[in-house]
Amino acid sequence: MTAETKPNKRPTSFDVAKRAGVSRATVSHVLNGQGSRFPEQTQQKVLKAAAELQYKPSPAGRALVTGRSDILVVLIPNATFGTNLQDLVDSVSAQAARHGLSVVVRFAGRDAAETLAAILHFRPVAVVDIGVLSPEDRETLEATGAVAIPRYRQSREPEGDLNFLVGRAMADELLRDGPRRLAFAALVDERQDPFGPPRYAGMKAAVRARGLPTPERLDIPLKLAGAKAALEAFAAQGTPMGIGCYNDDVAIAVLAAGRALGLKTPGDLSVVGVDATEVGQLVSPRLTTVLMQDDALMEQIAADLAELHQKEATQQVHDPRPMVRIIQGETT
Repeated sequence: MTAETKPNKRPTSFDVAKRAGVSRATVSHVLNGQGSRFPEQTQQKVLKAAAELQYKPSPAGRALVTGRSDILVVLIPNATFGTNLQDLVDSVSAQAARHGLSVVVRFAGRDAAETLAAILHFRPVAVVDIGVLSPEDRETLEATGAVAIPRYRQSREPEGDLNFLVGRAMADELLRDGPRRLAFAALVDERQDPFGPPRYAGMKAAVRARGLPTPERLDIPLKLAGAKAALEAFAAQGTPMGIGCYNDDVAIAVLAAGRALGLKTPGDLSVVGVDATEVGQLVSPRLTTVLMQDDALMEQIAADLAELHQKEATQQVHDPRPMVRIIQGETT
């Protein structure tokens, strides 16, 4: 007669405590990153017992004990963005996995209060804020015990805004070989646009410093007919023109419209995009674009994540130094 095979029972903290010869409270503290109060020998006993039993703490149980989940929320503006932001999310996810955190990507809604309430519902251990939360929202979040990262002082000067610097860099590049009539090409999209206005402001500031006319704003859809109509109205005022674009996709639409209108690039029409996408470097003429360098930002996020479970975390607040760089192509 064959004996009935019983399913393996999932190990519990009680099983770990019994094997290690310690209390369940000790197991909880050690496995939740709070074992520094115990001798090294005790910590090693707990870790060894947990490994032998293949025991993993329950996220739900951890939330009950600590008041926080193991969730890291990545908060992103509900905007059209390129691969650079996707790469940033991927990097954050990889860093979070190293610290045993689960990542939830949340797009911000139009109502800031509703967005914050939705985040708090997760009881996150931290929120990676990609330019969404106001200083007041950050204070509310941290009052619940969560951490808003990256931890930085928000500059009151326009030069501290990455997107303002993008706009200024576009204008500088478009005017490098002499005066042109400039415009900022905004993307026609029903979603929010937190990036376009400061980029346009950066362009206007750069032009104003030279005593030149204020750049116009053009609404450019990613459809040839619509892009052609918008550019044709601006071109009717004369050439040469310089167009700083919301991103590389918009820049490619402007280039296509220019070809349809018989404009020469960069003689009649000079164009700069943003994001330094691979597609922008494959089109002909090859796109001049702005690269936003976020290495320092990623380093700060990684450091903040590493400090989350440290008992004596410094939580140092840093001053960001945004950097942008022109990738020279054939459209300026």
